[in-house]
Amino acid sequence: MNSLKILKIYLIISGLLLSVIGTLTAFNPVKIKANEGIEIAGNASALNDVRAFGILLLAIAILSFSGAIKTAIRKTAAITLPLLFISLGIGRVISVVLDGMPSEGMVKATILEFVLGFIGATLYFINKKYFND
Repeated sequence: MNSLKILKIYLIISGLLLSVIGTLTAFNPVKIKANEGIEIAGNASALNDVRAFGILLLAIAILSFSGAIKTAIRKTAAITLPLLFISLGIGRVISVVLDGMPSEGMVKATILEFVLGFIGATLYFINKKYFND
């Protein structure tokens, strides 16, 4: 399997993952946060913040799917996805240092974000020759 096909698969898998998490976060924020022991019910500001993040994830999912299909925006998607995942991972590590250890689910999310970020970054650099600059 060639590296460009692997990049497309990565973009589709990332898009699916972000679609699920984004949808749950935007449209069922109380439950998704409660799963990690975070209580936001009745707090309009917290709900607003969480829903906005969910919609951001859905927007990036659309970019991811589009990049898998359309050559013209593949480079943008191939840069954005790893940047998103690595940024989330770094933010969580900063939080561990400043705030302490989160729940097991949040630790697993951190690991997954770094793994997906580094896989995406590697695929970007391997496929860089296919992107028209």
